[in-house]
Amino acid sequence: MANKPIEKALGVISNRFLLTTVVARRWENIVAGAPPLVETRPGDSKLEIVLEEVIDECVTVDPETREIRLHGAPLVDDNQEALFSEPIEPEAAPPAPKGRER
Repeated sequence: MANKPIEKALGVISNRFLLTTVVARRWENIVAGAPPLVETRPGDSKLEIVLEEVIDECVTVDPETREIRLHGAPLVDDNQEALFSEPIEPEAAPPAPKGRER
């Protein structure tokens, strides 16, 4: 693993907020049992695996639809839900908690 994988990942997805969302969603998939899209070594953390997937462009974001796409993923049967089937909607942020408004 590289010394600074986050900087390398930012070279692929330059918006750090979008990168955070992509990494979080893919990390959740791997924790839930999705197979990694890159070769792993013993001792690699799930975060290291996800960052390596982004660096290798196995996980990308469509700039128009903002849909996260996996490249090299195993095919999904018709009766299974595809991973990351919904686009990211940054405008759909949750409302601020009451009493904290300025």
